[in-house]
Amino acid sequence: MKNSIKVASLFCGCGGSDLGTIGGFTYLNKEYARLPFDIVYAVDFDAKAVETYNYNFEHPAVCADVCNVDFEKIPEIDIVIGGFPCQSFSTVNPTKDTNDDRANLYKQIVRILHTKKPKAFICENVKGLLLLQKGAIIKRIAKEFEEEGYKVQYQLIKAVEFGVPQKRERVIIVGIRKDVDFNYIFPTPPLNESEYVPLKKVIDRLAIENPKYYFSQRAVEGMKNAKNNMKRGLWQDLNGPSLTITSHLAKTSINSRDPVLLVDSEKEIYRRFTPREAARIQSFPDSFEFPVSDPYAYRQIGNAVPPVMMWYVANSVLGAFGCEFAKKEKLQKQSRANSVRQLDFLSVLEQYPKEIVKNSFAVNDSKLAVNVPPIDKAKNVLVSYVKSDNIKQYIDHSAKIYYTGKRFPSTVALNKLYYFMPYLKGKGIRDLYLIKTARIGTRKEGQADNDSNDLRLVFEIELVKQLFEDYKLIELKIWRTFTDTTLVKLMDTVLKK
Repeated sequence: MKNSIKVASLFCGCGGSDLGTIGGFTYLNKEYARLPFDIVYAVDFDAKAVETYNYNFEHPAVCADVCNVDFEKIPEIDIVIGGFPCQSFSTVNPTKDTNDDRANLYKQIVRILHTKKPKAFICENVKGLLLLQKGAIIKRIAKEFEEEGYKVQYQLIKAVEFGVPQKRERVIIVGIRKDVDFNYIFPTPPLNESEYVPLKKVIDRLAIENPKYYFSQRAVEGMKNAKNNMKRGLWQDLNGPSLTITSHLAKTSINSRDPVLLVDSEKEIYRRFTPREAARIQSFPDSFEFPVSDPYAYRQIGNAVPPVMMWYVANSVLGAFGCEFAKKEKLQKQSRANSVRQLDFLSVLEQYPKEIVKNSFAVNDSKLAVNVPPIDKAKNVLVSYVKSDNIKQYIDHSAKIYYTGKRFPSTVALNKLYYFMPYLKGKGIRDLYLIKTARIGTRKEGQADNDSNDLRLVFEIELVKQLFEDYKLIELKIWRTFTDTTLVKLMDTVLKK
């Protein structure tokens, strides 16, 4: 990528962080744009993880102990990313020694910062890092980063709030070099915990053919006879997010902390996730392959950073490099109160199975489709782009239906919408339509290839009148224009131009 931001990835593993940093992938029908980062150096000591990494990325990772790497000899870099190993910080390790060699691997991040002086760094670790010794450990680590000349912030990030169907919580540490004029802000989650992506979005079916993923009857009986204080059969509700995926999913015992699936409650049939299911729960796209045996794949997936979550974090640091992506992000984040969350079409469908909005008024003029003078300028109006392949029907006033994209802001009071104004790219706005009905449907409804999972907001519309003799260009701040826009506000905007 021309004028790219050069990245060094330490402890790269199979590449979850790296995929999220680069972007350019699709997950659950949502595109995560290619970001202006390029990996120029990646290293991990796990040969099998490096094998998976090199199968999926153009730039090969080096299999080596990072402690032995001469950072003077690696390429020049702009940013460092690295999820330094976290076993010594994990809350599930009761015998952890926070002074062992693994606990000190963050010092390799310190060392590369000292040697290469990149503009920024991003580190990831487990939630336990915040809790150990009442916060003394994270403060010590942050202090060492600061001593290398960086403004350091850390925050607990919940993957479920970023569209990952998993209750995974991770500490993200971000540092910006002190001479860089950029005030870092952590990314605003597009969802909240009640708007989660359910597990059923990534689990195609409970019953699968391959017997190796099922627990034996003996294992099930052992679980039933286990002590009451043990974690037993943590089967997952497909209507909610999964518990945290770990590297232990290859284990045969279901007396563990790892989530499992209950295939048949009456017959007491349980199974573990397949590697592909585990990868989906971690937000790896299906195009990302694991060319290793199942035990290695489970370990790599469980140790990875969810790519989708990392994409948001990587996008949020772009301002340190003066990128346009981040300037737009910064404007959107200036006030959390003004942030826009994505509408959960499925939850709306469950709440309004038939229709959300139903408007009507009398027909007063047969020459026009519908005309009620005077038009009620206090009513809310939806202004939205119309794709080029649909423009003709709006030019000739034959449009009867409008489909939103896959994303729509949840802040819109749908039951207040009354009018619709199509915004034709390169032309602007001209015509006013009545929203007769708003409901949840699909973009290709009625067609043979209709995908019932491709949910959209569907507006059944009818022309009210042509408001302007010609099209009027306005500054359409997409997402913002959707929210609380009345016809009078819109008309004022047009008249002031």
